[in-house]
Amino acid sequence: MKTLEILKDLVSFETVSKTDNLLMINYIKECIGNLSAKTQLIKGNKNQANFYARIGPMVEDGIMFSGHTDVVPVQGQKWKTNPFKAKVIKNKIFGRGTCDMKGFIAVVLSLLNCIDVKGLKRPIHLMFSYDEEIGCVGIQKAIPFIRKMKYKPKFCIVGEPTEMQLISQHKGKKNFKVSFFGIATHSSLKEEGLNAIEFASEFVIFLSKIQNELKSIHLVNKCYEPPYSTVNVGLIQGGIALNIVPSECTLEFEIRDLPTVNIGEFVKKIENFLYKMELNMKKINKKASIKFEKNNSFLGLNTKDDQEIIVKSLNALGSNKIGTVSFGTEAGIFDNIGIQTIVCGPGSIKQAHRPDEFITFSQLRKCEKFLTNMIKTLY
Repeated sequence: MKTLEILKDLVSFETVSKTDNLLMINYIKECIGNLSAKTQLIKGNKNQANFYARIGPMVEDGIMFSGHTDVVPVQGQKWKTNPFKAKVIKNKIFGRGTCDMKGFIAVVLSLLNCIDVKGLKRPIHLMFSYDEEIGCVGIQKAIPFIRKMKYKPKFCIVGEPTEMQLISQHKGKKNFKVSFFGIATHSSLKEEGLNAIEFASEFVIFLSKIQNELKSIHLVNKCYEPPYSTVNVGLIQGGIALNIVPSECTLEFEIRDLPTVNIGEFVKKIENFLYKMELNMKKINKKASIKFEKNNSFLGLNTKDDQEIIVKSLNALGSNKIGTVSFGTEAGIFDNIGIQTIVCGPGSIKQAHRPDEFITFSQLRKCEKFLTNMIKTLY
């Protein structure tokens, strides 16, 4: 199984987010070296890049196969196998990234060897990104490149692990950081200071009210689990000693929003609340302040059932089922550029990010069959 050989090689590259992915990119370039492909390295941070390739005729059409090269860390996880040395046990391949999402990339690269490039009427496009796991950071660098492409793909398949179910919708994600700046003083003289943690706590309570609003019936979509947009405070840091009124407190929260919800309205409510809170803080001490930052985010996906990519993909899968997921992908970015996009890939999200991550041979074979059928539509 050529796919297995390639997957083992891909797993051996320790492409944890924020680290070097160029060795893996060079390996990918070698895999497609004899296909007369047009390739482009879209550089990001030092030793990191997105990789694009087009195989076949120079026309505005075809299918893009997209995936991310980075994986999540293994620190603090207890693995029974070496996470960066793929190991086959019965019908499973264990290793970091096997299902999320080097398994998909391995299938794509293995199938390229079977392509009759001269017979292609429409091209195959490849886009492999970096730092997807920390908020779809790398692909942002590729957006200007895609927008300026003379010959854009018509369709895109993002191969995140969906157990080979066609996914047409998923939630988006917005990340925020809020910093509260109060006034430090000795804790015995509390009234002379301004406790940043107390104001941050009041804000957390407000976010719980926002969460309750997002659970209201008209904002619910039962196709998702949970069926509403979610708010989560994931990090809080504040204070330096028990006997000092804390002058600073920082918290980070995210909103996982349904693609059908105008989350901007709720962000505006949050901004207004913080504005009024800052005014109240300044009444106590003019030096007090709040800083609100919008950080990494990615778009939700909402591909309509009647889109051509849906019909083609269902035929290639031999299925009539369309699903949704609550986790995010880069698919919404491609969709926003005007490329019909779905998510469909081998492996289960239940295995992703966990110790002893694995993918099954049956999932890889299903992916091979699906992509083979999709490629056939290009001749």
